[in-house]
Amino acid sequence: MVAVHVLNGPNLNLLGTREPATYGAVTLAGVEARLKEKAAAAGVELAFKQTNYEGELVSFIQEAGLSGAGVIINAGAYTHTSVALRDAIKGTDALAIEVHVSNVHAREDFRHHSYMAPVCVGVICGFGVASYDLAFDAIVPLLQKRAAKPSA
Repeated sequence: MVAVHVLNGPNLNLLGTREPATYGAVTLAGVEARLKEKAAAAGVELAFKQTNYEGELVSFIQEAGLSGAGVIINAGAYTHTSVALRDAIKGTDALAIEVHVSNVHAREDFRHHSYMAPVCVGVICGFGVASYDLAFDAIVPLLQKRAAKPSA
């Protein structure tokens, strides 16, 4: 069975209340409920996690990558600072998509750089919480294709 781990970093527990003009009014629990419905309809196993701690996020990535699960990751501010997250994705050969609710390229200059983007299959940003849905729709066929390849 194809599995997707949706991993969320610091301050995403505040989604829906933190800066609603930037991030919208939908909570992280609302995002999780929507993705659970999509996963059930697609026959995909879904794990959904949030942490404010970088090391814990590294462990989540390692767990997903080593199990062959896809990763949808909104690392929040760690996107712009963490070589450790990049190395976890690369080191486990995780099939990962970086997600952001806001358009990080229309914001402060420091948000324009991602350490993770070069080791992810794609980046989706600026579509509000629908960015998660777009990432889910993109990663499932990639995981199915990867699973269908014969092992070497």
